[in-house]
Amino acid sequence: MAVDERLDLKLSAADKQLLAQAAAIEGVSMASFVRLAAKARAAEAIQRDQQITLSQKDFKAFHAAIAQPFEPNAALRDALEQARTRVSRV
Repeated sequence: MAVDERLDLKLSAADKQLLAQAAAIEGVSMASFVRLAAKARAAEAIQRDQQITLSQKDFKAFHAAIAQPFEPNAALRDALEQARTRVSRV
């Protein structure tokens, strides 16, 4: 992996010591430790953001709604009919 971008951050002495100690325990540089930890945390945040969690009640309602065959309502039927009359196919 090509590493060509920088991220500078300011830390308290205690935070820097904590990161240095953890990096040493893991046997990696402090930069590698911070990069790996930040990437893992970023992936978790993105996963949480993209995941939808439903209660059992909401899941049942959702499932019931998608399990039924689709029936367009009157407004959609009218809109489709208007589109058919206004749009010509070549």
